[in-house]
Amino acid sequence: MNEKGISWAETMLSLAMVFVLFGSLLPVLHGMHEKLQLKRERAAAFETMYEGAIEMQSENAKSGMRTINGTVYHWQMDTHMCASYNTYKGEPEVVCLE
Repeated sequence: MNEKGISWAETMLSLAMVFVLFGSLLPVLHGMHEKLQLKRERAAAFETMYEGAIEMQSENAKSGMRTINGTVYHWQMDTHMCASYNTYKGEPEVVCLE
């Protein structure tokens, strides 16, 4: 640092550190958020199957649906209890218990 303020080299070093920090942390945080959202949806699908099993025993229902946070989960009992839904990405997902 000279008498006039911050030098050019110090400025470039600071900018490089900011780019490295945000260039590595933001993709990692985005990936973690995506994985967490998919796990939440999968947990809700298992919860839907549990609620479906309760409904099946009490009302003899073989299928039903449930909405959680704007996602519609359909459960159905054939040979296995299954729940189907669309992920937040719009991809269809089916989870079954054997």
